[in-house]
Amino acid sequence: MDAFTQAGIWQIVIMASAQVGKSEIELNMMGCAIDNDPGPMLYIQPTDKVAEDYSKRRIAPMINACPTLRQKVFKARSRDAMNTITMKTFPGGSLAIIGANSPADLSSKPVRYIFMDETDRFPASAGTEGDPQELAERRTETFRHNRKIVKTSTPTIKGASKIETDYMNGTQEEWHTECPHCHTFSYIRFADIHFEKEDYTNQNGDEDYHVKVVTWRCPICKRDIGEYECKRLPAKWVSKNPKAVENGIRSFRLNAFMSPWSDWKDIIWKFLKAHKDATKLQTFYNTILGESWEIHTNNGLEEVLFKRREHYPAEVPPGVLLLTMGMDTQDNRLEYEVVGWDRQGQSWGISRGVIPGRPDAPDVWKEVDTLLDREWKSTNGIKFRILATFIDSGGHFTTTIYKQCARRSSKKIWAIKGERGEGKDECRPMKRGQGDGAKFMVGVDAGKAGIMSDAQIEEPGPNYMHFPIDYRAGYDMEYFKGLISERLEIHRRNGQGVAVWEQFYERNEPLDCRNYARAAYRYFHWRFDELERYINGEDTPQIVTRQQETRRKTRHIVSRGVQV
Repeated sequence: MDAFTQAGIWQIVIMASAQVGKSEIELNMMGCAIDNDPGPMLYIQPTDKVAEDYSKRRIAPMINACPTLRQKVFKARSRDAMNTITMKTFPGGSLAIIGANSPADLSSKPVRYIFMDETDRFPASAGTEGDPQELAERRTETFRHNRKIVKTSTPTIKGASKIETDYMNGTQEEWHTECPHCHTFSYIRFADIHFEKEDYTNQNGDEDYHVKVVTWRCPICKRDIGEYECKRLPAKWVSKNPKAVENGIRSFRLNAFMSPWSDWKDIIWKFLKAHKDATKLQTFYNTILGESWEIHTNNGLEEVLFKRREHYPAEVPPGVLLLTMGMDTQDNRLEYEVVGWDRQGQSWGISRGVIPGRPDAPDVWKEVDTLLDREWKSTNGIKFRILATFIDSGGHFTTTIYKQCARRSSKKIWAIKGERGEGKDECRPMKRGQGDGAKFMVGVDAGKAGIMSDAQIEEPGPNYMHFPIDYRAGYDMEYFKGLISERLEIHRRNGQGVAVWEQFYERNEPLDCRNYARAAYRYFHWRFDELERYINGEDTPQIVTRQQETRRKTRHIVSRGVQV
């Protein structure tokens, strides 16, 4: 906030963890400008919807709560465009609140102040117009002598993170804390955090942790300091690139350990819950540590997986609690993989194969029914059936897939569409069309990242991937080349790094099938305790959907089964 009123500084960048006051800082800067030095302003959120919600939840309450702003910002009246959800007008200027996905709003009128929130969640292009940040910054050319541009965000992927690039172009100021023992100032890094924990199994049967002690170990003198003391020690900003002041750019970085609202034990607990899952671990690095996530190569991984195939004592080996299936649609065939899972994301490839024929051919769907109805035997004689199937509906047979899935709704097969791009939900329901049945959108990029990370786990346990050596199961070298057929690469577009999944082997159907089977496992809420009782011969579960469960509860009937 001091940098906002500092002479010669035109850009302020804040790369930080979530919930450390980034948005509040921008609101304070905005209010300061409206009250003391007004001019045309632009506030940008990743999308229009988020921008409107933010205006109602944060900007309007700020104006109403501050007497001087309440007097200056024109009050909303019916049929009055002076004060709306997305436009606030005041003497000497106005504030437009928009989404980064609106090219017309980004490039229409000159502005003096720009506030950008969560820039790493901005789309790569505003329609066909190009990078939203560049479009917005061009609007300040008229005010080059007194403009202010503020950018805040948690980072994402290293090399593709916009906020990290902007941070590196600035003064790179870190919040350093003074050690009470050696009196040197250091940034509190996760590597210097030490903790004691106790492992236990929670009521759901999942691995959990009780964090007992957390301390910061000074990197200079190696003495431990507790959280309470750390948060009350002298601290200051230390610049790693002070010459950037001459270019008018100050940039700042801090993580959740510096936040007065954080709880260090809670931070460590979140790390422990995430450290075996690549998707959750990336979220921890981005939103808690305020650090970008570095991509690791998967070169040669297909050979490693092929060599570690193992003998299964039955079609369904011990440890498996449920089966899901992923199906990929091609013009002349369907490809599938059946995958077994435990409660901690450990997976067992069960069977993969091809159903030849056009997806609109009746014989093809007879074979699909054979798979859906098949019973897979375990070592103790318990028979498994596939509890959830996701089938790709992209390509030239979308309507056919929708209709065929709707006819088989009782067999738990759902049509999905893959959704590319960073920050997409792993799985979310689509709007239901008449006669089409339920459908889902699957965030395929997040799924691919999870699969590549899981494939690199070397010891059986959470998220480890098992594969059968029996040739009849279909796990030959071609399967593994297809499973490891894509890698995440950073491309430069308009001077910005963009993370893109690139296919480097011609056949990627095994990766898609595993992705869909994984999404089916991760989306639904499984009753693992009841599944275990069934597998141990103690109970017979009844498979029910969420809709059936709701109807049951309405009738006051207690469900005993596995909720899908």
